[in-house]
Amino acid sequence: MNKVEIQLLAEQALGLTPDQADALIDSGEDYDTPLKERFGVDLVTFGRIANALIPLTPVIEQPKTHQLIHAFVEFQNGRGTIIAGQALNITPIYT
Repeated sequence: MNKVEIQLLAEQALGLTPDQADALIDSGEDYDTPLKERFGVDLVTFGRIANALIPLTPVIEQPKTHQLIHAFVEFQNGRGTIIAGQALNITPIYT
């Protein structure tokens, strides 16, 4: 996952509304302070944890590319939105 995806995931984990996330960025504050207050980790550590957990998320089809990915997904009003994803690492089995 890239830095932007990790930041979006952090916003969701922190329960920030889009306005709160914008205010955080506009004030020049980083994600470290709220992450440390809530979870005791900085953004880099949060990203490492997220990257370690993403293989445990469901495999879904990315709507635009039709590629299979592991993804953190937010559900609202019966629809799922991909917050962050990682391509499925498939190793072909040769028989």
